Amino acid sequence: MTEEKEDIESIRKERDEYKDKYLRKLAEMDNYRKMLEKEKRMEMDRCRAEIIKEFIEPYENLKKAVDSIPEEHREGLELIVKQMESTMRKFGLREIEAEGEKFNPMLHEAIGTVGGEEDDVVVKVYQKGYMLGDMVLRHPKVLVSKKEVKKDE
Repeated sequence: MTEEKEDIESIRKERDEYKDKYLRKLAEMDNYRKMLEKEKRMEMDRCRAEIIKEFIEPYENLKKAVDSIPEEHREGLELIVKQMESTMRKFGLREIEAEGEKFNPMLHEAIGTVGGEEDDVVVKVYQKGYMLGDMVLRHPKVLVSKKEVKKDE
């Protein structure tokens, strides 16, 4: 009888080991699947960003062209600009607010400084910047204020 109990105990132990291995493999597979899904989403976001980034300059050039056309001839082109804006917003593109904001080197690219009443405030935007989600596609090129030090006379 003791031999049977030992056999049963040995079989139970072996069963538990196999069950443990099985559960670990299931967890590994689930983690692997989640990792692949995350990588796929990241790759899709990267591709979307690259495509949208290519449309920024032509979009801005079209806006400049529309502004240079007399008011009575703009209607059709303004509609196209609005459609482009709507499409780009639908994909998550947004303009980075800069003028009047505190300079943020993670968002803004300073191309110069000018004297002012306060340090590190964006005074002028020379080129707009855009974000797609949390990703900066193009940093706005800005002029930043530096507090002028007044010498006591």
